[in-house]
Amino acid sequence: MRVAGRVLHFLIPLLLCLAVPQATANGVTVILGEDSAAHAEVAEKLRNALSPATAPRTIGKVILLAALRDGDIPQGDVVVAVGTGAMQALAQRNLNQPLLNVLVPRAAFDKLVKQGGRAADPRHFSAVFLDQPWSRQFALIRLAVPERNRVGILLGPESAEMANFLRASAKTAGLTAVVEKVNDEGELMPALKHLLDGCDVLLASPDPVIFNRNTIQSILLTAYRRQVPLFGFSPSYVKAGALAAVYSVPAQIARQAAETIQRLSPEGHLPPPQYPRYYWVGVNAQVARSLSINTEDEPTLLNKLNQAGEGSP
Repeated sequence: MRVAGRVLHFLIPLLLCLAVPQATANGVTVILGEDSAAHAEVAEKLRNALSPATAPRTIGKVILLAALRDGDIPQGDVVVAVGTGAMQALAQRNLNQPLLNVLVPRAAFDKLVKQGGRAADPRHFSAVFLDQPWSRQFALIRLAVPERNRVGILLGPESAEMANFLRASAKTAGLTAVVEKVNDEGELMPALKHLLDGCDVLLASPDPVIFNRNTIQSILLTAYRRQVPLFGFSPSYVKAGALAAVYSVPAQIARQAAETIQRLSPEGHLPPPQYPRYYWVGVNAQVARSLSINTEDEPTLLNKLNQAGEGSP
């Protein structure tokens, strides 16, 4: 952690220093929501992908959100907001340029769109989501544990309205979604125990009320004791004890964002919001052995997801 912290300490200033003094007419301004390794990696990969030799639009400036004063309008003809904080802040400003948001969960994006204002204009406010499409997650479950078909899903206040959609999506994948709704963390463990009585797989949803640093270990331990594997949505979940996860790393999100910018229409209109096109699969082999689950390895599962039409590695 100390080494990573020192690297990050020098990386962000380096990215900022590499920005040209003034954004060009066809320049892309990147606003980093936080001083983190993930956000710095997105900026670095975008800069590499949008080089003057290969792209009509190149990176003009990289700016930390904290460095923007109230009312400041970023220059350039395209703005990329990295992270939910940057998205929320820039949605409130009177930007004339298209705003592409990356490393943001769909729930946070949809919430802003419902609030109206600039975020309601799909031509100038779009995203490459951080979370995976549910069809891809259900497909991974079918491939990894084909003998299990009852998928338990906990939904919190921000995701409760998705219950019917999830049931339909699971049915399309040949699975049954068993849904429990939770209003706050106080209801979490009773709801989880009730849910585990009726399912043989648990699928994590990116709802911060349910799955956060304070709850994940209790959820994992409770599910493990019931011999119910958890499918997560990030490599950290696999490391913590989830059986498997499909996820996209910052470099993959940046690659898709760069492709989106390169394909902008002459009018600068953005495409509709997109789920990640590129992704990886993680498997915790130790958890699989402990639960006596014979699942395939990461490259095999990734290849099968690709063959099923779920995207590209």
